[in-house]
Amino acid sequence: MMDLAQQAAEFLVQDEYDRAIALYEECIAADPSVLFNYWMLGLSLLLQGREEEAQACWFSGMVAGDSAEMEAGTRELIEILEIEGIKCLEAGKFKQAERIYLQIIEQVPDRAIAYKNLGNAALNQGKLEEAIAYYQQGIELEPNEAISYYHLAIAFHQLDKLEEAIACYQQFLNFNTNDPIVWNNLGNALQRQGKFAEAIDCYQKSLSLDGNNALTYNNLGTAFNSQGNLAAALACFEQGLILEPNNAESHYNLATFYQEQRLYEKALACCDRAIEIDPNYADAYWTRSLILLRLADYKRGFIEYEWRWRRKENKSRTLSKPIWDGASLAGKTILLQAEQGMGDLIQFIRYVPLLVKLGGCVVVECHPPLVRLLKSVADIEKVVAIGEKLPEFDVYIPFLSLPRVFGTTLETIPAETPYLKPLESRSLKLETPLDNCLKVGLVWAGNPEHLSDRQRSTSLHNFLPLFNLKNITFYSLQKGAKSAEISEIDCPANLLDLNSKIHDFADTSAVISQLDLVITVDTSVAHLAGALGKPVWVLLCYNADWRWMTEREDSPWYPTMRLFRQDRSGDWQELIERLARSLQELASSNQC
Repeated sequence: MMDLAQQAAEFLVQDEYDRAIALYEECIAADPSVLFNYWMLGLSLLLQGREEEAQACWFSGMVAGDSAEMEAGTRELIEILEIEGIKCLEAGKFKQAERIYLQIIEQVPDRAIAYKNLGNAALNQGKLEEAIAYYQQGIELEPNEAISYYHLAIAFHQLDKLEEAIACYQQFLNFNTNDPIVWNNLGNALQRQGKFAEAIDCYQKSLSLDGNNALTYNNLGTAFNSQGNLAAALACFEQGLILEPNNAESHYNLATFYQEQRLYEKALACCDRAIEIDPNYADAYWTRSLILLRLADYKRGFIEYEWRWRRKENKSRTLSKPIWDGASLAGKTILLQAEQGMGDLIQFIRYVPLLVKLGGCVVVECHPPLVRLLKSVADIEKVVAIGEKLPEFDVYIPFLSLPRVFGTTLETIPAETPYLKPLESRSLKLETPLDNCLKVGLVWAGNPEHLSDRQRSTSLHNFLPLFNLKNITFYSLQKGAKSAEISEIDCPANLLDLNSKIHDFADTSAVISQLDLVITVDTSVAHLAGALGKPVWVLLCYNADWRWMTEREDSPWYPTMRLFRQDRSGDWQELIERLARSLQELASSNQC
């Protein structure tokens, strides 16, 4: 019998449950008094997903004894299940571990360690909400178990519930202040909240406990970089590489640092090294694509731009029909799939006429504020908002993949404007306090959810010098929370707030059509004004988005656009002073 039991155990380890079950059944038939075989047969059934049969098997092993024997049998069963649960966790068999710990809790509902391990099993399967519930139950039963707070913090952190994660990390540190990993993780959570000084303090505490952790040096470097402490940031990145010269993430972080400093060749070299170490490093390919595009190497840049779909932050929405590869569209309907921001969609809607020339019937999916505007485009057959049921189509393509398929180069950008037409609106006729005055639209902030919004957006307060210029009326096109900044200043007579009258991009287009000029930071209104063929001046941060390239003051994408670039990172004052001089010259030349 021992040989059969050993063989059954081996099959169990190999997940060959049918064979393990058959052998344990043989063992029980040969000697029904050996309870261990009932426990293991039930375990085999459980791991195969046959929960009720497992419970019946365990019960059948206990019924012959009195209450004391049944209690002893239950304890023995729980001990076996806990041992097997740990084995499953250590072997990465998290689904099996989850089944085991659920059974333990059913037998012993107040076993705190079982909840902790059940949380670990759920966490490793990506069941974050379930993991949180299990950890919290375990903490309720055993509130002084520090490791449970750490695991709970990890689950909250992965869900981007940063306040909860921070609270749990801090609770862990109340029990143990000498864990460098927790200090590092706490710093990461604080950094993601924009609390860079606090994050730096945490990273430094982590390094005081473990000065050989390359990851923490990299995190500290990114925090210093966000504060503008470039020398300290570079020193941290370099120290990280000294500790782990073949760490792909360290090379990538250095690449992002160089990119932000507009040292693009150095950034490319670091991306290349990161990819050499890890050929599947999606973020490194992504960053390299942005640099190539910024340098106008569109052929290579748009090819590598496809790596965006492999990034955690940018999951693709795969549809049932094939992605268009440039083949003939004669007799076919093509869906242009919305992605990224509204400005991106406005920029690349320019490819619709090219698709029509290939014989395609074009359906556009877009953000709701764009629906009414795009419905007026003659070449578009149908417009649907994101989230609405899609009409029938034959092929589809995400908007920002169009330049790659068309082989777009700097010389072949379809830059004929206007390619959008404004919608007329009687309710949006502009009031002009002064006759023959230069009418200027103004936008100072973009979507706060944008990853680079902190760099690209500014405050209305920075624009106050413009309102002292003569013979100019400004119209605020600003939407969102930032529009409230008008109420925070002593609003000048030559600034009119249109926020309450503008409800979507059709309304915005109606206003822009009546303006002489639009001044905006890098946001969707810049693209709209350019697409309408209106003069537009765009204020760019120091390391501007790839589509604005480098150094040049014009845009090959929009012939009516003029670019104003920061000479120093974060220096809006000098930029707006420069813009004010140009604006006064324009007003004077128009003889307002």
